[in-house]
Amino acid sequence: MENAGPPPRRAWRARRWILWTFVIALPAVVFVLFIITVRLGVRAFGVRAYTMSSSDMVPTLQRGDRFLVNALAYTTIGPQRGDVIIFTHRDPEEGEVLWVKRVVAVGGDVIECAGDKVILNGRVLHETYLAPADESGSWPDPTGPIAVPPGKFFVMGDSRQNSNDSRFFGFVDSTQIRGKVTYVYAAKDRSRDWTRVK
Repeated sequence: MENAGPPPRRAWRARRWILWTFVIALPAVVFVLFIITVRLGVRAFGVRAYTMSSSDMVPTLQRGDRFLVNALAYTTIGPQRGDVIIFTHRDPEEGEVLWVKRVVAVGGDVIECAGDKVILNGRVLHETYLAPADESGSWPDPTGPIAVPPGKFFVMGDSRQNSNDSRFFGFVDSTQIRGKVTYVYAAKDRSRDWTRVK
């Protein structure tokens, strides 16, 4: 009976090449396929990613925060009070831009704004998400009372003293709305990563 010696050098090299293929190339290919699938899948389900470029929504969204938007959130029911939405707005200098604000009043509501108080349908709103008021800062002139027409929305930023919103440019139409802001997925303060926007 013959002894089995070591495999020929050529066979060993072939095996080593196969081993390296599985150790390095295969995981890389799987990773690339995963990224492509996730990106296509996310888009297919109507999820979009954006970066906050202003301070209008502090403290809910900070400048530079990256957040996700559900573009299909309003296919069956419209925005509700308290939702943070993204919508198109025509800026005189920049043209059509995307803005992020909070829905404060919907069609049929009567709203009035005076200083740091918002009165909705005769009751003062208690808004826990607002930035603290700057005592040295100024407030816009009082607004309202105004009745919100059907299909329209009165939106405001959470940093009320620094927000250009419906107090200045009027209502947002339902056709302008592009989706609901759902999660901060990458924030400057990493402890806020993957926090739900509410």
